[in-house]
Amino acid sequence: LRVFTVSIYLHISKTNGRKMTVFKAVIIFNYLQFVYCSSVYYESGFKYLTEYVLSQIASSADISTTNTRWILQKVDHFDDKSKTWKMRYFENLKFFKHKGPVYIYLGGESEASPGYLSAGIIKSLAQETNGAMFLTEHRYYGKSLPFDDITTNVKHMKWLSSRQALADIAHLIKSIKTNPTFKLSKVVVIGGSYAGNLAAWMRLMYSDLVDAAIASSGPVIAKKDFFEYLEKVNENYELYGTEECLDKIKKVFAKCEEMLQSPEGIEELKNKFNICPECDMNVVENQWVFFSTLMSQFMSNSQYGNPQRIKEHCSKLDNSMRNTSNTMLWNSKSKCMNIEFDSMIKAIQRDLGAYSWTYQTCTEFGYYQTTTSDSQPFGKTVPLDFFIKMCRNVFGPYFDEDRVDKGVDTTNKMYGGLSPNVTRVVFVNGDMDPWSRLGILEDLSYEAPATVIHRASHCTDLLPDVPGATEEIKEAAEHAKYLIKHWIGVDDNSVVF
Repeated sequence: LRVFTVSIYLHISKTNGRKMTVFKAVIIFNYLQFVYCSSVYYESGFKYLTEYVLSQIASSADISTTNTRWILQKVDHFDDKSKTWKMRYFENLKFFKHKGPVYIYLGGESEASPGYLSAGIIKSLAQETNGAMFLTEHRYYGKSLPFDDITTNVKHMKWLSSRQALADIAHLIKSIKTNPTFKLSKVVVIGGSYAGNLAAWMRLMYSDLVDAAIASSGPVIAKKDFFEYLEKVNENYELYGTEECLDKIKKVFAKCEEMLQSPEGIEELKNKFNICPECDMNVVENQWVFFSTLMSQFMSNSQYGNPQRIKEHCSKLDNSMRNTSNTMLWNSKSKCMNIEFDSMIKAIQRDLGAYSWTYQTCTEFGYYQTTTSDSQPFGKTVPLDFFIKMCRNVFGPYFDEDRVDKGVDTTNKMYGGLSPNVTRVVFVNGDMDPWSRLGILEDLSYEAPATVIHRASHCTDLLPDVPGATEEIKEAAEHAKYLIKHWIGVDDNSVVF
């Protein structure tokens, strides 16, 4: 969900014999990064939020009581003859007392870190109810690798799926429960973004093992063309930006499109935005990467920002190309910006997290944030073809649009889309978060309520104790904790059965 957002790493270029710094652009269509906000501490696409928050608390994070564990998992849980591999997870029993609950923080589309158990809603729940804390690492991410040659052998990717990941979690829970220490413990799963989906789906698929769940910012319905994402970005800038902000954005993108129509315009564009000389801007795929790069800051301000951040961003924008280009390249430390599509593909193929999450979008979720809609300010600059071609170029010709369609349909049929048949799941979303457009915003039932947090973004409820958390965020987190305690029958610092 990282986000859920594909991080695009534009390759290290060389100019005049000097090695340039990598310029990292983020297309928030899922590596996220998308963020996996379930870990809520990273800053590159899906991992954006997790890195961001960890940067604030890492220095003071107490991981001395967190232990690294490994468990054997089947490569294919639905094949009795399957080979096995070792999945990493983390365990913290600092607050645990006999019969206390087991809280499992679900890893998403990035490497897990023991720091995830040092703050946030899982820590406060464990502390208040004498609970044990566990953190899972998703297969094909971090150190949890079924194969050594994942990024060079696409045939080994076939066992990367949410269905297999859920089975991994189920097997871990069964293993935990064999320990007499946890035999009587209730089990609660917690996740954000894509891992928020997993939390809800664990209650759907393994209700015999999981007693309750918090699903934060989960885009539970898969969608190939997720044009609604940029519609929400539009709404945020219209609502929280200055009066002329949206008009400025539209003019800049329209001007850039116009400049690409002539050799003189292309040369001017490359100078304004410091695009590397070797980048051929007549190639439409390179144009898609360019516009995706420009859009990324508006997307991240919506997905991980707040009203003040958007207002400040708008105040820096100017109709002049010089000032706007400087503002839009706020995070570039490179001598020039390489936006070649082919380089982007190679970078994804080299990066385990980006490679694995891209595979999941191509085979299960879509989540492609396009400019298809007219209700957004970026023109028609990033079409669906950009993402479909990315699937083909990263994984091969069989990863075409038809495969994406089949994967999306299978996912929604398996889990129920926006109407999963679940109980004892609380769905939480921020009303600024573009991913909320694919989330559950209204109560499904009395035992499957939804909370929408005003002026909040992606997964903020999972870390209500960090600086800057609003009262609305804190109240939503307290409400989620109240529901969990009620559903599993515990009181603060005492266990009642």
